[in-house]
Amino acid sequence: MSELICNELAKSYSHFQLYPTSFQLESGYLTVLAGKNGSGKSTLLRCLAGIDPACTGDVTMDGISLKKEPDSYKDQIGYVSEELTYFMEKSALENGELLGPYFSNWSMERYYTLMDRMNFSPSKQLWQLSKGEYMKMQTCFALAHHPRFLILDEPLEGFDPVFRKNFLSIMQDILNEDVGIFISSHITETLKKLADYLLFADNGIITFHCPEQMDAFLADKLKR
Repeated sequence: MSELICNELAKSYSHFQLYPTSFQLESGYLTVLAGKNGSGKSTLLRCLAGIDPACTGDVTMDGISLKKEPDSYKDQIGYVSEELTYFMEKSALENGELLGPYFSNWSMERYYTLMDRMNFSPSKQLWQLSKGEYMKMQTCFALAHHPRFLILDEPLEGFDPVFRKNFLSIMQDILNEDVGIFISSHITETLKKLADYLLFADNGIITFHCPEQMDAFLADKLKR
């Protein structure tokens, strides 16, 4: 079992503030991050993934500190976001060959297997991909280096309803490999079937909710 511990993580902008937040995640469980646009979801995930170095506080992965050992920490995190940029003029296959070896546990075989399962063509140049295809490619890439935790920022929005079911099946298999999944999404009705825990973002404040609280809490918050 692996543990990701967030300790007083915060971020300030001129127009928005993510207030200090602390929580703990365990591998093998899926946590949903819900909330409206502009509530702080993407900010929190960028901080957790180490994409934004200006965040205060710290995150540790099995004792590895993001602040003190950023490269070792990021080696254990898979991050998927529409904001990430790869080599857009190259194919998914070429991106794997060029960028994969930067990760200590990279597997080109796993990359191929995941792309095949997601019915994704590795020969397409990334600039040609739809939003859904780009999220598929990133998910395959993130999982191909065997992360302990997978962090996904709104991956479901670009998927059609049929593939969403397939994607959730893949996520269940990943959970069975003892990988932790932290996913933000507006499509909470679909994710509730898999979710073990809920974090809710509201104007930069993050609150934690256990499974038995989720239905009533989401029904109240998301209808507003």
